[in-house]
Amino acid sequence: MAGSQAAVAAAFARERWLLPHRYDAARTRALDRFLREDLPRASFYAGFAGRPLAQLPIVDKRTVLADFAAFNRYGITLDQALSVAEAAERSRDFTDTLPGGVTVGLSSGTTGTRGVFLVSEEESRLWAGILLGQMMAPASLRVLARRPLRVALFLRANSNLYETLDSRRVRFSWHDLTVPVEDHLPDLPGTDVLVAPASVLRRIAEAKPVGLRPVQVISVAETLDPEDEAVISSAFGRPVEQIYQATEGLLAVSCPAGRLHLNEGHVHIEPEWLDHRRFRPLVTDFTRTTQYVVRHRLDDVLLAAPGPCPCGRPGRSIAAVLGRADDVLVLGDVPVYPDVLRHAVALAGELGDYRIEQHGTEWRIAVTGLPAGIPRVAVEVERLAARLRAQPPTVVPMGWPVEAPDQKRRRIRRVS
Repeated sequence: MAGSQAAVAAAFARERWLLPHRYDAARTRALDRFLREDLPRASFYAGFAGRPLAQLPIVDKRTVLADFAAFNRYGITLDQALSVAEAAERSRDFTDTLPGGVTVGLSSGTTGTRGVFLVSEEESRLWAGILLGQMMAPASLRVLARRPLRVALFLRANSNLYETLDSRRVRFSWHDLTVPVEDHLPDLPGTDVLVAPASVLRRIAEAKPVGLRPVQVISVAETLDPEDEAVISSAFGRPVEQIYQATEGLLAVSCPAGRLHLNEGHVHIEPEWLDHRRFRPLVTDFTRTTQYVVRHRLDDVLLAAPGPCPCGRPGRSIAAVLGRADDVLVLGDVPVYPDVLRHAVALAGELGDYRIEQHGTEWRIAVTGLPAGIPRVAVEVERLAARLRAQPPTVVPMGWPVEAPDQKRRRIRRVS
């Protein structure tokens, strides 16, 4: 345990104080070494040894799942990984590992295909140090100087990866989202760092648990909508920070200026531009050598932030994660991005919470406010379609969709 904590502390120190001063040179050397020495250990890439990154094939989640053993250095099959992950999901005990201490994680599959990831004990320690180094605010460091920092994480599944955060100085607790959020509220007073999906943070904020005064509030796993951010920030009296993580790794964290900084000290990002600001990322993680993430195309659409970040942190920053690919609705062949649609919905006035589903040419809308708000949304959607020079959809009301407590909340969904 002492050696494990020392490794996390060393990664934290490197991330916090050393890497920013040798950013470009360090990441270039690390990427070159990864391509030269580590990549050929996976059978899928054995024939690409010595080639530059740009000549390697672009893959996606389906490619990896179709030949899972070829993308990890131990030849672990998808069936082997799923047997451990699914047993953990049923038992709610996430401590089991594969031989060699390899942890298996399972994503919730918001794009229709579940993601499976493998990490070693060493990679887990590195992840914990990087995350703490990038995310720990001065207020949390001041708490840490006096006593152990209490971190509460709300997610559908726990993992040995997350448990790496637990130490003598950090008291980590996982809160299972398959259990009603209200059941967890009595455990939250005294929490210093509250980490949860945006929809869960909002429910906690609206419940106003007595004694919960976190020094950091961090949104994960879902797109943080402006309306949620306003409610959460007002309730806790501090800004809502963000961690952008996927099956493919730790991709970005927020800064005091409110931007998300891509984790380019450890992950190489190639943008596939959709327009002058929006892009889908091709991700190469050059710190992971258990499961290889190389030129992996994500479904996410990212909004690039203009110019250097005022916080001074090096690397590319983004203004927002706009959503998964199936959150981009279409009018014919014209894409309607979630941020644009959210703005149109806002112009319709107070609706309460809402859900929008596209079913072909029909857009179905549910609201928690008065049903009279739906015709106003239809008017704004028609105006938006005119600006996009596209045929407007048919807008109809629908009942509130059934949402399991452990599902990622999706306000805008393209069903068909």
